[in-house]
Amino acid sequence: MGECHTPVCEALVILKSQQDQLEGCPTDCFSSLLAKLLKVDTIPFMLYTPNGGPLELAGFEHEQYTICTKYFHTRFFRIESIDKENCCAKISLLRPVDLEGYSATSICEVAYLERTKICTVVDLNCFCAVQCLDVELMRKIIIEPKW
Repeated sequence: MGECHTPVCEALVILKSQQDQLEGCPTDCFSSLLAKLLKVDTIPFMLYTPNGGPLELAGFEHEQYTICTKYFHTRFFRIESIDKENCCAKISLLRPVDLEGYSATSICEVAYLERTKICTVVDLNCFCAVQCLDVELMRKIIIEPKW
């Protein structure tokens, strides 16, 4: 079986390459500088199905020192790895967070995106489009008081 050449697969290969540059490479002074300037290691994206709607998945995360569980739905993902031969990608879920730090329930409420350890593998043949999002969504918003 040869390499998959669907537009979605090709787009995610490019996205993964750009994201790797954000993480910085110890032998490349430009990529490590880029990583320091942007202070992010993720290019968030959305996947669209043939019916035109975005892929939406649910996730559960347990907080480390409490019995609290964060349950959320998300349309936002991070590319972890890509298998061009089988046209599959391992993606992690990004938790949408509102200004108060809770899971956003509407796309209009999203203040920033938070990385999670929740991953899944998707068949890229099942999607027709990729939409990259602003890396600024990966930065936490800090609102300082006026006084």
